Amino acid sequence: MMFSMLLVIWIVLFDRHLFVKTTVIIDRASQNELYTNIMTLIEDTTIAEQTTVASSSENNEEIDTPVQLIDDIIELNIGGQKMTTLRSTLTVVPNSKLARMFSKDNIEKNLPMDKDGAVFFDYNPIYFTYLLDQLRVIKRMPEKPRYNLEFQVPYIGSQLNFTHMLVDLGLTPDYLLSPREGTHINLTVSSLVGWKECYRNTYDVPFDLSVLKKSCNGSQLLVACRPVNNKKILRLAGIGQMEDVFHPCLPKQCRINEKSKRKNRTLICSSNYQCITQAKRGVGWYNANNQTLGFVRGSLSFMIRPCDSSELDSDYRLCWTSQSIIRQGTGDRCGNAKNLQNSNKWERLIYYSV
Repeated sequence: MMFSMLLVIWIVLFDRHLFVKTTVIIDRASQNELYTNIMTLIEDTTIAEQTTVASSSENNEEIDTPVQLIDDIIELNIGGQKMTTLRSTLTVVPNSKLARMFSKDNIEKNLPMDKDGAVFFDYNPIYFTYLLDQLRVIKRMPEKPRYNLEFQVPYIGSQLNFTHMLVDLGLTPDYLLSPREGTHINLTVSSLVGWKECYRNTYDVPFDLSVLKKSCNGSQLLVACRPVNNKKILRLAGIGQMEDVFHPCLPKQCRINEKSKRKNRTLICSSNYQCITQAKRGVGWYNANNQTLGFVRGSLSFMIRPCDSSELDSDYRLCWTSQSIIRQGTGDRCGNAKNLQNSNKWERLIYYSV
């Protein structure tokens, strides 16, 4: 009876033809061995099913388990009024004092706390609530430059106190980016705030203008030069928007050679470009056919061959060229230091705002 039941199970588990062929070669003496093999097969099948169920149960548990939030909830006490916000809202402006206060790697941990453990700020709750709303908007507009933020006051008459709060929290434009505009002589590197170096090379290496769109792809640039033996000071620096830096010079001056025969008149062009700069925040940028880049202070008109050699306001003139050897005219300059195109004692630097 037991053997017959096992044969039925065997038929269910395996192909019928295979069973028929198997029964032909099995004699009575092999029944015990067949019984053992079938029982082993049944046990293996049961274990496999249990394993599958357990695995499915584990997967369901993983799906049902809530994902742990990466962001932190911060409890605040603003002038006696409790507020709750996310850490990402308070740190949305990276270079601000506010962001450093609530940064996860803040090692000072000296923020004032109330008896409930909330961070205490002695500000007008209305002002701070209005500030939080604007920080939330900034968080949802990541493409907006952090250095160019302008916070709006809640209402007329709140300008003074609201501005004082912004200064305390390091959210004013001057704190986020310094310097912000103009040309500068002997600018200390330690005074740069919100600027990140993206290019540095000596003057004996031809300048490649494409670096501005590759390594220094920022909306605002600080272009500078200095001698290599003084890493702490930028001899000359100019700040401008990317589109202003590419302001084009007028084409080379050309004229018709009147001495040639009428049928064979030729067009003679000089190697000079005429540059007429229009000062953008105190800096007049120029770019000649993507071969020469430079700036002067203010609005000026001058010729470049391929750089300008003017002595007028010479401390505030910078010029870089892509040519490694200048065969005629004047070469690269950093302020009143000229013809530096083959010099390894001077270097070019570019920063972009972060």
